[in-house]
Amino acid sequence: IHRNIAAKIAGPSIPPGRIFGSGTCLDSSRLRSLIGRTLDISGQSVHGYIIGEHGDSSVPVWSSVRIGGVPFVDPVEGPSAVHRAMHRDVVKSGLEVIKRKGYTNWSIGLANAYIAEIVLNDGRSVVPLSTCVRGIHDIEKDVFLSYPCLLGANGVRRLLCIPLTKDEEEGFLKSADTVWDIQKGIWDEV
Repeated sequence: IHRNIAAKIAGPSIPPGRIFGSGTCLDSSRLRSLIGRTLDISGQSVHGYIIGEHGDSSVPVWSSVRIGGVPFVDPVEGPSAVHRAMHRDVVKSGLEVIKRKGYTNWSIGLANAYIAEIVLNDGRSVVPLSTCVRGIHDIEKDVFLSYPCLLGANGVRRLLCIPLTKDEEEGFLKSADTVWDIQKGIWDEV
């Protein structure tokens, strides 16, 4: 919501894509690492994203998770209870770290350093970032949600419209509604 308000205040003087947030970059990394540990392979060999809100309404895009190009989840069967438990573990992992250490600054610091490196070096990498998703999967409101973005020196160059299953799309739209319900109370005040 902070990024959306910043973009609204900045108005047309700041090009679209220049204001963005880390979104689910860390969540996606944690999911890939968890899948890698579970399968005893490097998390760098796991490709996939969590989209939507960073938090309880986030959506793991199981249909796009690949390990060496091979789908992680059977497209006919869809995600199992084990997959859903993995996502719950990722969502709760930040709270677990806070419970143990009292803070979570290292992980988000590393994620932001990764994002900054891409911007500074015009890395043109695909990263799930919080950006305006109006028009994506029929979202009509001005909400910022995490979605796979091509990131470079000028910020978000474009969003990569990934195919979603019906359940994933419903989850993404629900995440948009969740964020909008919080945001709408202050949107007209800005």
